[in-house]
This record gives sequence, C-alpha cells and structure tokens, in this order.
Amino acid sequence: MSTSIQLACASDRNYMPHCAAMLHSALSHGAGHGFRIHYLHGSDVPARSRELVAGMIERQGGTISFIEIPDERIDGLPITQHFSRAMWYRIHLPELLPNVERVLYLDADLIALDSLEPLWETDLKGNYVAAVTNVFGPWDVDYPAKLGLPSPESYFNTGVLLMDLDEMRADTCTAALRECALEHGEAFWFPDQDAMNVVLAGRRLPLHPRWNSMSALFTFSASVGIFGSDATDEARRRPAIRHFEGGGANKPWHYLCDQEMREVYFEHRRETPWPNVRLEGLTPANVLRRLTRRTRHRLPRSVGDRSS
Repeated sequence: MSTSIQLACASDRNYMPHCAAMLHSALSHGAGHGFRIHYLHGSDVPARSRELVAGMIERQGGTISFIEIPDERIDGLPITQHFSRAMWYRIHLPELLPNVERVLYLDADLIALDSLEPLWETDLKGNYVAAVTNVFGPWDVDYPAKLGLPSPESYFNTGVLLMDLDEMRADTCTAALRECALEHGEAFWFPDQDAMNVVLAGRRLPLHPRWNSMSALFTFSASVGIFGSDATDEARRRPAIRHFEGGGANKPWHYLCDQEMREVYFEHRRETPWPNVRLEGLTPANVLRRLTRRTRHRLPRSVGDRSS
C-alpha cells in the first residue's frame, strides 16, 4: 500500500471553490501523512484555477495532478438538472490511475474534521469499495428495492469511497458501470450512485457512519435503526467527515442552509483561493422567509406563556 494517501476528487468549474475547501480540510488533518491528489475535471476548468489549487495543495505539503476527462468519454451517459457530467468521472478511476492500487474518493460537498489515515488503512477484505450505508427518508425507503437490492441497508452513499482499484480493474468494473448507466440510467434517481450500487452490490464493506456523517443522519430517525444508537450518536457528535449531501438549502453555501456544522465549511473556504462566498439563494423572498422563521421561533407561543 502507498505510504501517501491517494485522494481523488472531481468537479466542474462551478464546484471548484467547494472542492478546494474540501481538499484544504483533508490536508489540514494530514499531519504525518503525505497526500497525492488526483483532481478529475472537464474542459471548463480554467488553467489559472488549477494553478491556484495546486499552490494551495503544495503549501499544505501535498502533491496534485489534474486529469482532464474528454467530453466523449461521458457522451451518452445520463445527465440531469441536478447532477453534472462530473458525477461520472469517478467511475473511470480504475482506468485513469492504472498504477494506483487503491484510492480514497471524496465528494466536493464535504469537509474532513479528523485524520483520514484510519480510513485509508482500512482492510477492504476483497471488496471493491468501503462506504457508509445511505440514510433514506420515510418516503423513499423502498427505493433500493426498485433497484433489485435486498434491503435499504444494502444501498450505500458514494460521497466517500475507499476503492480497491486493483480488484475493480480485474473485474472490468468501469465497463460494467458504463453499461449499467447506458441501459438503466434514465430511470435512476441518482444516476452514478445507483449504478455503483447495482454493479458493486455484494462487494461493499460497510463503514462506521462517522466516515460519512451525511445530513440525513441528523434528520431521520432511520439512522438509529441502521447503525445503532451508539454509532449514530458518535457520528453526530464527532464526525470524521461531514457530508452536506442533497440540493438547495442543504448546501452550506446556500443562504437558507441551517445544517449542523455549517460553519466548518466557511472556516476552510476562507483558506482557499476563493475566500469570499457569494451565497446562493440570497433573494428578497428568501430574506423574508428567513426573517419570518427567526421571528416565529422567538415569539411566545401564547399569551399564557408570558411571565406575569
């Protein structure tokens, strides 16, 4: 196994500042362990932006390579309004990194809060990937069954993936993932994540939820049934990775976001080449909505609540 943590990420131009915040957080907790970053991107990412990120990584003691994914490599794979072409870059990692045994893939919308070394050194035990079980809301808990999976607990979240690239290459997983996406992708809710759950089914090592403390874990009581009360409590109180999954106001850079630990995103964003955050959703209607929400919380529930 490499003595350096081989960390992969992917983004388009719009998500580059968020990805930079994620990378800064990961390397901030990397004392004693070198990082080799593999940044997957499309043709829309400017050279100057790559130079700025490279400078940040080098100042933190890491090294980085940028791998541009040609458009034709993604052509034909389903793209949705909420998921860009960049979502498909990671399924090509076994082919893009032919001399790398394993890689830790991290989504751009998360922040590391602890050393990634214990995760990196996890014994995969012959599995393709290690990942945390996804937490579904009560309205979509039956979705894994529609994919042919045996239970909701068999469906994993792909925001944090420890990948055995040797095993995946041996079984031509990239080709299988592409075939699955081309055949069924239009029906998938989460195209790349669903394809990985279908193709890699049965070869996933479950991880403790603190390695992917997703927002749904804080929101839905189903997390206790999946992970147990002790593990859920630890993942909420002491996450190693905080993942702001979901759209819109789930993201820390959205004006209406009220997610737990939102502030850690801004702490690391300030250390990137893009320290100033222009909040999404900052509209007069949302300002009024937020003000109304705060006022409602502060008002007494009834006249009887007032002290005499």
